[in-house]
Amino acid sequence: MTQENYRLSQQQPYLMTLIVMCSFASLGVVIFTPALPAIASFFHISTSHSQLTISLFLLGYALGQLIYGPLANFLGRKKAFYVGIAVATFGSLVSIVSEPLASFGMLIFGRMLEALGSSAGLVIAYTMVNDYYFPLQARRIIAYMMLAFSIMPGIATLLGSVLITHFNWISCFYFMLFYGLFLLIPVYFLQETAHTLDSNALRLKNMKRHYQSVLKNKLLVYSSILFGMNTTCTYVYAGSLPLIAIHDLHLSTQVYGFIGLIPFMGTGVGSIISAKLGKNISSRTLIQYGFLVEVFSALLLAGLFFSGIINLWGLIGTGFVFMLGACLMNANLISLASAAVEDKAHGVAMINFINLGLAMVGTLIFAFLPGTQIIKMPFVFLLMLVLMLIVRLVYPKHE
Repeated sequence: MTQENYRLSQQQPYLMTLIVMCSFASLGVVIFTPALPAIASFFHISTSHSQLTISLFLLGYALGQLIYGPLANFLGRKKAFYVGIAVATFGSLVSIVSEPLASFGMLIFGRMLEALGSSAGLVIAYTMVNDYYFPLQARRIIAYMMLAFSIMPGIATLLGSVLITHFNWISCFYFMLFYGLFLLIPVYFLQETAHTLDSNALRLKNMKRHYQSVLKNKLLVYSSILFGMNTTCTYVYAGSLPLIAIHDLHLSTQVYGFIGLIPFMGTGVGSIISAKLGKNISSRTLIQYGFLVEVFSALLLAGLFFSGIINLWGLIGTGFVFMLGACLMNANLISLASAAVEDKAHGVAMINFINLGLAMVGTLIFAFLPGTQIIKMPFVFLLMLVLMLIVRLVYPKHE
């Protein structure tokens, strides 16, 4: 069946459902970050070690991408997502049990399972978009999905702060448990978008062949690498912001939650700009604009911090501008990469694997870098931008 005939026979996927699906794991990454100081105190570990809860979540998040692409081809998009919810639910329960057992290792294990399950949302949502829409339409839909996906860390920060203030840090994991179960309702009403199913999709030989084929696409690899470097900066910022605001600037957890939402509003502005300008301006141009915005904000942040000018509004303002630029880049990078391959399920899975794999490595290195958050954060931002510039020079024709 051609894509045009398929679209005529199917109901358009609900955009809001796709948004909450793709935001599932990004909510889980960040919701508990306001509790990092409390988690470090409860388990008697350093703040750097407490950030392993972010890095190892991203490990499960990245690995999940490779699983749900083939699973979506084997079971269908919706059934694959149901599997993800089951795994995420079990992971949330393990995380909750870590408190009465006072086991940081169990918390880490639960977080990885939670990530492995919730990662299904990102793969399945993007795959459904590429199943149903033509490339130009998919580009606009993805830009609007990025609006929610990118602003979710800010919403999660606010939500986590409120939960921690009124309850306890473990309440964040109860929320993730119920959020995952709630998603069953809107997903149930989605129509399946898989054109056909592949009974051999889960065979290791076939999976290897499909992923090797996808990796030969240089545009996909190039776009995914840039996407991953931006994601690294986003999660480094999300993990550092509460520690700087609460420890160094002495904000209360609840006040921080409201103010911490502001930087991530920049991603919302970036998504709207990308969606509006994408009709008339090429992806290449928007990616260039986004990169220049990132360079400006990262240099400003580094100049302020390295000069000893550390204040809340400098931290929040530069973060807002950086997130705006990152979203301009990411919405167009994802569209370019996903449109470049015919096998959407494996293509989207590989895009997200490279993206989140790089973010996991970056945040893991960040956790063990010597020095304070105030020094490390702008350093990582500048390093990522230098690496992005090198990648863009190596692959100048791929935008």
